Amino acid sequence: MLFPRLRLWPQQQLARILRGMPSCCALCGQNGKRVICDGCSKHYFADRPRRCAQCANPLPQPGGASLLQCGNCLKQARAFDATIVVCDYAAPVDQLILALKFRGQLALAPVFAQMLRDAMLLQATVARLELPEILMAVPLSAQRLQQRGFNQAHEIAKPLARLTGIPLRHDLLQRQRDTLPQSMGLDLEQRRRNLRQAFAMAPAASAKIGGRHIGVVDDVMTTGETLHALAKTLRRHGARRITNFVFARTP
Repeated sequence: MLFPRLRLWPQQQLARILRGMPSCCALCGQNGKRVICDGCSKHYFADRPRRCAQCANPLPQPGGASLLQCGNCLKQARAFDATIVVCDYAAPVDQLILALKFRGQLALAPVFAQMLRDAMLLQATVARLELPEILMAVPLSAQRLQQRGFNQAHEIAKPLARLTGIPLRHDLLQRQRDTLPQSMGLDLEQRRRNLRQAFAMAPAASAKIGGRHIGVVDDVMTTGETLHALAKTLRRHGARRITNFVFARTP
């Protein structure tokens, strides 16, 4: 059994988590008991395009050689090894992420986690995905955390850890300075300069990641530069393998 620790939510526990959510689909507004109705699930989340194994960008449909990496990852090395995503960051799914991130709809986080767990199971079937030994969320700076009141990546990581049985650590990396949002139209060099020395290893954390496979959880991956910068820090301190688990990927 590839994922003996993965489990479904007990119905009572899931009901408690989703309490307070409207009794209608968060995407189409149709009345029902599911946060995302069956119709929207099939329409927006059933498609599984071929993706780059490293950064999860969509790949061309098979026609010739079977590609494992996109052109960007072949040209420029990434510090992380693999990326698992649920869907593309596109309308109307992007509104779910904005609702979690900027409107504080935290009850959406376990729904994202359930879908990420399902994506992990799919990859376990088709590519024998190796399960990480530790999960962590992309950290926010102290200033951004104070402004928002929560870290949306950590809110997704908590139920994902419970679903998979993988320990979640919040004491590995620190975001030592606030950075401009990577979605602000910065070019590649500006994005890298923006993230330079953004992450630092927490005191005594190196011993916890040395030789380990680390799973990094985030809500959205745009160019991958934030995850690349974070992975470089983990690599410097001995991480053996790094896999990103991200809800949505900007193509």
